[in-house]
Amino acid sequence: MASPVQPKKPVGGAYGQFTSEKRAEFQKELVGQKASEVSKLASERWKKLSDAQKAVYQKKYEAAKEKYDKDLAVFEAAGGVKEKIARKGKDGKVKKAKDPDAPKRPAGGAYGIFLAENRDKIIKTLPKGYKITDISKAAGVQWKALSEKEQKPYQEKYQKKNAEYKAAMEEYKKLRGKDAPVEDDEENAEPAKKKMKGKKTS
Repeated sequence: MASPVQPKKPVGGAYGQFTSEKRAEFQKELVGQKASEVSKLASERWKKLSDAQKAVYQKKYEAAKEKYDKDLAVFEAAGGVKEKIARKGKDGKVKKAKDPDAPKRPAGGAYGIFLAENRDKIIKTLPKGYKITDISKAAGVQWKALSEKEQKPYQEKYQKKNAEYKAAMEEYKKLRGKDAPVEDDEENAEPAKKKMKGKKTS
């Protein structure tokens, strides 16, 4: 007797349904392009949809989710065991190697955007023979000196980039399936720690 097959859980909500339906169409438009380019196009087209159009995909997602729940119940009733994705932390266990084509998470928050945009200017203010750490220190001082109003544009840019990253990652996971690297939320925290170190002037 064949083993029961675990149903595939629908992911990405309404956007996931949209990209799943349009993926082949986008791939034809971007023949030979990286998976990340398909994700970007999907994200751009999704933003152009009206609320009414998005509602259609939301209904499709809810229907797919309901079907998944029923299929999963049948799967488990037949003796199937739901597989769990093992997350590898800082306990010495090896994580999946990251794909260079995978969407890159915007790092460092609003400060990271500020540093990227002002790096060249900051370098010009440093003496000859400066160290890499001197850049982050100088940037930290300048960032701290900005008012909330001056920091706001960078925060908005980061939020936009992060939203685009999440949309691209959802599409990437659908294209790569189980081979997609597992996201690690701690990666966002690391630049923040570096930022704090860069702020120290004493």
